[in-house]
Amino acid sequence: MILLWIDPWVRKLWYALIDKELKILDSWILLQKKINPSREDQFQRMIEIEDYFKDIFENNKIDAVCMEKLFFTKYNKNNAEFVFWIRAILLTMAKRYWCKILEFTPIELKKFITWNWKAEKMLVQKMTMKLFRLQDLPEYNDAADALWLAYLAAKLCK
Repeated sequence: MILLWIDPWVRKLWYALIDKELKILDSWILLQKKINPSREDQFQRMIEIEDYFKDIFENNKIDAVCMEKLFFTKYNKNNAEFVFWIRAILLTMAKRYWCKILEFTPIELKKFITWNWKAEKMLVQKMTMKLFRLQDLPEYNDAADALWLAYLAAKLCK
């Protein structure tokens, strides 16, 4: 069983690909280079994301795709339009390649990892290090989330 977790934000898109033994097969962050991209830049970004993940889907037998359910606040709602479009691209690809789709809220994730739905990001990262036997803290909070969502998906797909 291979699981793909994707955190589909506009500026940085994180993903992790793991197998059922929790071996990390691939993980990466796709950063958008422009700080204040134009709409045209955003449209180009969607094409780049689709092309990148097409290769991942075609070169791996992915059983499930896992994403965080969207959570917007007054601080990140200006990206909502493009995040919805990116999600649509990725979820359509997942269905095209016959993958099961799993979605979890940030609160569900924190509660599963730490038994505390108000857990700080640092605790989530430390728990990630422990479970995946990592030597260092994940560089980004999203990296820890990626691995945990893939792990949660693995537990639910057994």
